[in-house]
Amino acid sequence: MELTFEQKRKAVLAIAQADRDNNRDAKRLALLDNAEYVNYQVQLIEQIELVTKLTAIADTLNQIKPIITNDGSKYAVHCYPVAEYVFGPVMSRVLGIITASSAMFTDERQVEFQAITGISHLEASKARDAIGSPAYYSKGQLAPAIPGNGSNLSIVMAAICDSLDIDMDYATIVNQSTINRWLSVAEAKANKQFAEFQQMDAIDSTNKFVLED
Repeated sequence: MELTFEQKRKAVLAIAQADRDNNRDAKRLALLDNAEYVNYQVQLIEQIELVTKLTAIADTLNQIKPIITNDGSKYAVHCYPVAEYVFGPVMSRVLGIITASSAMFTDERQVEFQAITGISHLEASKARDAIGSPAYYSKGQLAPAIPGNGSNLSIVMAAICDSLDIDMDYATIVNQSTINRWLSVAEAKANKQFAEFQQMDAIDSTNKFVLED
């Protein structure tokens, strides 16, 4: 019995698809003999695992109970990646954890910080001092950058990575060059926001009027 057009079409397409699948499988198998590809996959898997781990640490830090002072001010912990475009997915989260240590200004919080991260508050403070902090704009005020002291930066970052059980090679990502880039971009952003505020403030001042009796 002669096959219909539709039956022939399906048969031909099935053969073509099988050939395509075989070629794809052959290419994938060939990649396993490519050391560069295998190394890339190993690094990728490692980064995914580290990002998952560090994100979980950050989420736990953010759940620390806020401190409410007598005047009603509320101080919560805000831990988030720092300049991922500069430091990458892993070290941006490490820097976020280091930065969050500035919110641990009670003995209770410092103990909780170490229990969650494996990093002592003193160690995190030394890292924060070595790195410095960027300029920022907030509520009409422009806060200037605080330069890091640069003291033993490579050693300090290696120690942080060790405490977090991260390959110390990642520590080299945080160097004076990448820090300078981070500070420069942050300063430009803060200056722009402050200039926009001043412009709006000037417009508001111009538009003020007084009602007369």
